Amino acid sequence: MIKKKIKKNQILDFLEQNPNFFIENQDILSKINFPLVQRKNNESHKVISFKDWIIFNLKKVQRKIIENAKYNFVTQTKVHRIVLEIIKKKNFSKLITLLIKELPKTFELEIVSIVTSDLKISEKFNLIYKTKESIDKIYGDKNRLVMDAVENETNIFETKNKIYSNAIFSLDKEIFKSESLLVYGSKDKHFIDNSAYDLIYFLSKVLQEKLIQLSNEK
Repeated sequence: MIKKKIKKNQILDFLEQNPNFFIENQDILSKINFPLVQRKNNESHKVISFKDWIIFNLKKVQRKIIENAKYNFVTQTKVHRIVLEIIKKKNFSKLITLLIKELPKTFELEIVSIVTSDLKISEKFNLIYKTKESIDKIYGDKNRLVMDAVENETNIFETKNKIYSNAIFSLDKEIFKSESLLVYGSKDKHFIDNSAYDLIYFLSKVLQEKLIQLSNEK
Protein backbone atom coordinates (compact mmCIF):
# COMPACT_ATOMS: atom_id res chain seq x y z
CA MET A 1 0.00 0.00 0.00
CA ILE A 2 1.34 3.44 -0.95
CA LYS A 3 1.00 5.91 1.87
CA LYS A 4 0.03 9.41 0.82
CA LYS A 5 2.43 11.99 2.24
CA ILE A 6 0.76 14.73 4.26
CA LYS A 7 1.89 18.17 3.20
CA LYS A 8 3.09 20.79 5.65
CA ASN A 9 0.25 23.15 4.73
CA GLN A 10 -2.31 20.45 5.53
CA ILE A 11 -0.86 20.08 9.03
CA LEU A 12 -0.87 23.84 9.55
CA ASP A 13 -4.47 24.08 8.31
CA PHE A 14 -5.53 21.28 10.64
CA LEU A 15 -3.90 22.91 13.69
CA GLU A 16 -5.48 26.27 12.86
CA GLN A 17 -8.91 24.64 12.60
CA ASN A 18 -8.36 22.68 15.84
CA PRO A 19 -6.69 25.11 18.28
CA ASN A 20 -7.36 22.79 21.26
CA PHE A 21 -5.65 19.79 19.64
CA PHE A 22 -2.63 19.79 21.99
CA ILE A 23 -4.84 20.40 25.02
CA GLU A 24 -6.91 17.34 24.18
CA ASN A 25 -3.84 15.27 23.19
CA GLN A 26 -1.09 16.44 25.54
CA ASP A 27 0.74 13.10 25.50
CA ILE A 28 1.76 13.74 21.89
CA LEU A 29 4.12 16.52 23.03
CA SER A 30 6.58 13.91 24.30
CA LYS A 31 6.84 12.48 20.77
CA ILE A 32 7.57 15.79 19.03
CA ASN A 33 11.04 17.24 18.41
CA PHE A 34 11.40 20.88 19.42
CA PRO A 35 14.20 23.34 18.59
CA LEU A 36 16.90 23.57 21.25
CA VAL A 37 17.62 26.74 23.16
CA GLN A 38 20.43 28.65 21.45
CA ARG A 39 22.66 30.88 23.56
CA LYS A 40 25.02 33.42 22.03
CA ASN A 41 28.57 33.75 23.40
CA ASN A 42 27.76 31.26 26.18
CA GLU A 43 25.61 33.84 27.94
CA SER A 44 24.17 32.53 31.18
CA HIS A 45 20.80 34.25 31.00
CA LYS A 46 17.86 31.86 31.00
CA VAL A 47 15.86 31.50 27.77
CA ILE A 48 12.65 29.50 27.76
CA SER A 49 12.57 26.67 25.21
CA PHE A 50 9.92 26.48 22.51
CA LYS A 51 8.52 23.29 24.07
CA ASP A 52 8.29 24.92 27.50
CA TRP A 53 6.61 27.93 25.91
CA ILE A 54 3.97 25.69 24.29
CA ILE A 55 3.35 23.76 27.51
CA PHE A 56 3.10 27.00 29.51
CA ASN A 57 0.53 28.44 27.09
CA LEU A 58 -1.45 25.21 26.97
CA LYS A 59 -1.68 25.22 30.77
CA LYS A 60 -2.77 28.86 30.70
CA VAL A 61 -5.52 28.11 28.16
CA GLN A 62 -6.57 25.06 30.17
CA ARG A 63 -6.80 27.16 33.36
CA LYS A 64 -8.97 29.66 31.50
CA ILE A 65 -11.29 26.87 30.33
CA ILE A 66 -11.59 25.56 33.91
CA GLU A 67 -12.23 29.07 35.27
CA ASN A 68 -14.95 29.65 32.67
CA ALA A 69 -16.53 26.29 33.49
CA LYS A 70 -16.58 27.16 37.21
CA TYR A 71 -18.03 30.61 36.47
CA ASN A 72 -20.75 29.15 34.26
CA PHE A 73 -21.60 26.50 36.86
CA VAL A 74 -21.93 29.09 39.65
CA THR A 75 -23.96 31.40 37.40
CA GLN A 76 -26.18 28.52 36.30
CA THR A 77 -26.91 27.63 39.93
CA LYS A 78 -27.84 31.24 40.68
CA VAL A 79 -30.04 31.48 37.57
CA HIS A 80 -31.95 28.32 38.49
CA ARG A 81 -32.54 29.59 42.02
CA ILE A 82 -33.78 32.97 40.77
CA VAL A 83 -36.02 31.34 38.15
CA LEU A 84 -37.77 29.41 40.93
CA GLU A 85 -38.33 32.70 42.77
CA ILE A 86 -39.69 34.33 39.60
CA ILE A 87 -42.18 31.51 39.06
CA LYS A 88 -43.51 31.94 42.61
CA LYS A 89 -44.40 35.61 42.16
CA LYS A 90 -48.14 36.22 41.92
CA ASN A 91 -48.29 39.94 41.22
CA PHE A 92 -46.48 42.47 39.04
CA SER A 93 -45.21 44.67 41.86
CA LYS A 94 -43.48 41.81 43.73
CA LEU A 95 -41.91 40.60 40.49
CA ILE A 96 -40.46 44.05 39.80
CA THR A 97 -39.14 44.24 43.38
CA LEU A 98 -37.38 40.91 42.87
CA LEU A 99 -35.95 42.17 39.59
CA ILE A 100 -34.53 45.48 40.80
CA LYS A 101 -33.53 44.49 44.35
CA GLU A 102 -32.67 40.77 44.46
CA LEU A 103 -31.10 40.20 41.03
CA PRO A 104 -28.28 42.77 41.49
CA LYS A 105 -27.32 41.19 44.83
CA THR A 106 -27.51 37.63 43.50
CA PHE A 107 -25.38 38.29 40.41
CA GLU A 108 -23.12 40.95 41.99
CA LEU A 109 -24.27 43.68 39.61
CA GLU A 110 -24.67 47.39 40.13
CA ILE A 111 -28.17 47.52 38.66
CA VAL A 112 -30.90 45.42 37.03
CA SER A 113 -33.94 47.29 35.81
CA ILE A 114 -36.40 47.95 32.98
CA VAL A 115 -36.25 50.96 30.68
CA THR A 116 -39.68 52.22 29.60
CA SER A 117 -41.12 55.30 27.89
CA ASP A 118 -44.21 55.14 30.13
CA LEU A 119 -43.53 57.85 32.72
CA LYS A 120 -46.34 56.79 35.09
CA ILE A 121 -45.20 53.17 35.10
CA SER A 122 -41.56 54.17 35.65
CA GLU A 123 -42.51 56.33 38.65
CA LYS A 124 -44.86 53.75 40.13
CA PHE A 125 -42.38 50.87 40.02
CA ASN A 126 -39.10 52.82 40.25
CA LEU A 127 -38.00 51.87 36.72
CA ILE A 128 -35.79 53.82 34.31
CA TYR A 129 -37.62 56.35 32.16
CA LYS A 130 -36.38 57.22 28.67
CA THR A 131 -38.15 58.74 25.70
CA LYS A 132 -39.53 56.40 23.04
CA GLU A 133 -37.02 57.85 20.57
CA SER A 134 -34.11 56.96 22.87
CA ILE A 135 -35.37 53.40 23.37
CA ASP A 136 -36.02 52.91 19.65
CA LYS A 137 -32.33 53.58 18.91
CA ILE A 138 -31.35 50.60 21.08
CA TYR A 139 -34.30 48.21 20.77
CA GLY A 140 -33.62 46.47 17.45
CA ASP A 141 -35.61 43.22 17.27
CA LYS A 142 -37.71 41.63 20.00
CA ASN A 143 -35.75 39.19 22.21
CA ARG A 144 -32.40 40.57 21.09
CA LEU A 145 -29.67 40.37 23.75
CA VAL A 146 -26.60 42.59 23.45
CA MET A 147 -23.66 42.32 25.86
CA ASP A 148 -20.96 44.96 25.57
CA ALA A 149 -19.23 47.97 27.10
CA VAL A 150 -21.58 50.83 27.94
CA GLU A 151 -22.08 53.37 25.18
CA ASN A 152 -22.26 56.84 26.68
CA GLU A 153 -24.44 58.00 23.81
CA THR A 154 -27.33 55.82 24.99
CA ASN A 155 -27.19 57.33 28.51
CA ILE A 156 -29.33 54.56 30.04
CA PHE A 157 -27.78 54.52 33.48
CA GLU A 158 -27.87 57.59 35.68
CA THR A 159 -26.34 56.17 38.86
CA LYS A 160 -23.58 57.67 40.99
CA ASN A 161 -21.36 54.63 40.40
CA LYS A 162 -20.09 54.37 36.84
CA ILE A 163 -21.43 51.41 34.86
CA TYR A 164 -18.67 49.89 32.72
CA SER A 165 -20.46 47.06 30.88
CA ASN A 166 -24.07 46.07 30.30
CA ALA A 167 -26.43 43.46 28.91
CA ILE A 168 -29.56 44.75 27.16
CA PHE A 169 -32.54 42.53 26.33
CA SER A 170 -35.34 43.85 24.09
CA LEU A 171 -38.63 42.96 25.80
CA ASP A 172 -41.91 42.07 24.10
CA LYS A 173 -44.05 45.16 23.39
CA GLU A 174 -47.02 43.38 24.98
CA ILE A 175 -45.76 44.16 28.50
CA PHE A 176 -45.97 47.98 28.33
CA LYS A 177 -47.68 48.32 24.92
CA SER A 178 -44.45 49.84 23.60
CA GLU A 179 -40.76 49.02 23.26
CA SER A 180 -38.95 48.46 26.56
CA LEU A 181 -35.58 47.12 27.64
CA LEU A 182 -34.44 44.77 30.39
CA VAL A 183 -30.99 46.02 31.42
CA TYR A 184 -28.17 44.60 33.54
CA GLY A 185 -25.33 46.96 34.54
CA SER A 186 -21.91 46.13 35.99
CA LYS A 187 -19.02 48.28 37.24
CA ASP A 188 -16.50 45.82 35.75
CA LYS A 189 -16.02 43.91 32.46
CA HIS A 190 -18.75 41.43 33.41
CA PHE A 191 -20.50 41.59 30.02
CA ILE A 192 -17.55 42.25 27.69
CA ASP A 193 -16.60 38.70 26.65
CA ASN A 194 -20.14 37.26 26.39
CA SER A 195 -19.56 34.92 29.33
CA ALA A 196 -22.75 33.06 30.27
CA TYR A 197 -24.63 34.59 27.32
CA ASP A 198 -27.03 31.65 27.08
CA LEU A 199 -27.82 31.77 30.80
CA ILE A 200 -28.55 35.51 30.74
CA TYR A 201 -30.70 35.06 27.65
CA PHE A 202 -32.62 32.24 29.36
CA LEU A 203 -33.14 34.32 32.51
CA SER A 204 -34.34 37.27 30.42
CA LYS A 205 -36.84 35.10 28.57
CA VAL A 206 -38.22 33.70 31.83
CA LEU A 207 -38.58 37.21 33.25
CA GLN A 208 -40.28 38.35 30.06
CA GLU A 209 -42.85 35.55 30.12
CA LYS A 210 -43.67 36.25 33.77
CA LEU A 211 -43.95 39.99 33.06
CA ILE A 212 -46.39 39.26 30.22
CA GLN A 213 -48.37 36.90 32.45
CA LEU A 214 -48.76 39.56 35.17
CA SER A 215 -48.86 42.67 32.96
CA ASN A 216 -52.64 43.15 33.35
CA GLU A 217 -52.10 43.82 37.07
CA LYS A 218 -49.96 46.95 36.57
